[in-house]
Amino acid sequence: MKKMIIAVGLILTLAACSDSEEPSVNENTVEDGNAANENNAIDHGIDETPEESAGFTVDEEGNILAAEVPEEQANELLSAYDEYIAAFNAEDIDRYMKTIAQEPDGFDREEDKAALTQAFEAYDSQYETSDETIVKYEENRAEVFASLNVKMKAADSDDAVEQTARQVVIFKKENDEWKVNGVHLVGN
Repeated sequence: MKKMIIAVGLILTLAACSDSEEPSVNENTVEDGNAANENNAIDHGIDETPEESAGFTVDEEGNILAAEVPEEQANELLSAYDEYIAAFNAEDIDRYMKTIAQEPDGFDREEDKAALTQAFEAYDSQYETSDETIVKYEENRAEVFASLNVKMKAADSDDAVEQTARQVVIFKKENDEWKVNGVHLVGN
């Protein structure tokens, strides 16, 4: 069971990065509570400018605030996000890699592929998402927030674990398509 819990952490942090070196201050963002440490699962030491950082804002009732996005772009972004999750759930590494940017800023594409290939062989995993919201939008960069429920079971066992998290997926335009450029994650 201990291996399973570690594996859930691995699956949740694949491609996940958070880079603020600032002291921890509650600003109602995805970064709240994450210690700055170059070796933890959340912080991979990538230097980002404030324009490149990810996060989300909540209103007084705790609702995620959505960005203003043209309808066509919103549909394209949410479709790209849905395909990213569906490819992961199908455990189809080739399909999954088609959702990833050729040169992502948030992680190494080949390391991500190798780690997911191993994880897909060892575990049956499913992401269930809710609250999908575009929280930042620019012409060639956008962020999609979602709540995640991750269910994982070792391929050779009936042992299963479940974990929830909040995620912000950063997209960038490549060849007129939205591709995953980074993932920021806050686990529970």
